[in-house]
Amino acid sequence: MTSSGNIHMKCLALTKMLLHAARWGHLAVNGVLLGPSSEAGKDSTNTLVITDAVPLFHQQLALSPMLDVALTQIEQRYSAQGLEIVGYYQANENVKDVVPDFVAKKITEKIAENYDSSCLVMIDNRKVCMELSSSPLIVSQLTQDGKWKNRDNKSVIVDQSSLDTVSDLLRRRVFHEITDFDLHFDDITLDWANTNLNKLMGSYAVA
Repeated sequence: MTSSGNIHMKCLALTKMLLHAARWGHLAVNGVLLGPSSEAGKDSTNTLVITDAVPLFHQQLALSPMLDVALTQIEQRYSAQGLEIVGYYQANENVKDVVPDFVAKKITEKIAENYDSSCLVMIDNRKVCMELSSSPLIVSQLTQDGKWKNRDNKSVIVDQSSLDTVSDLLRRRVFHEITDFDLHFDDITLDWANTNLNKLMGSYAVA
């Protein structure tokens, strides 16, 4: 449900979302967002902190058994780290289309059953470029009466240092290295957690 607190999109989460969208810019892509578990999911200012993202699919975004398999693997891997799924992201195939479709809403509603402050993030591909000056994210949440409401841009915190980092990675074409579950299911040796990207991010002085 809509929270009165802010949403802080950390650099790693932003990076994986935008690299995923950039790699398949001609296709719709989706994924889930991770944050501290419900017991510690908000800080003292009631801010929802989104620390990481896991790319799901680029071939067909649908409610399917493969989605359930992916979500189960994600939950099993990250629960031991004190993280859980706190949101969902999607970029539509039509770059001008930033409206969440049935799939986006249903998956986010499913996430909200376990994390009531979950958010739905739409990526505005028109704003994804190699010199990011502002956030290309449109964030919404469910209200108490079950309706979707966009969050004010001022309440969604994306640091300029994070935008600068993603811009640099886009210029370096690192998006070719991003792996999602579509690729993983085709070749299980491919790492859907993108551990190598996590290590690369350690060289940037951002949180």
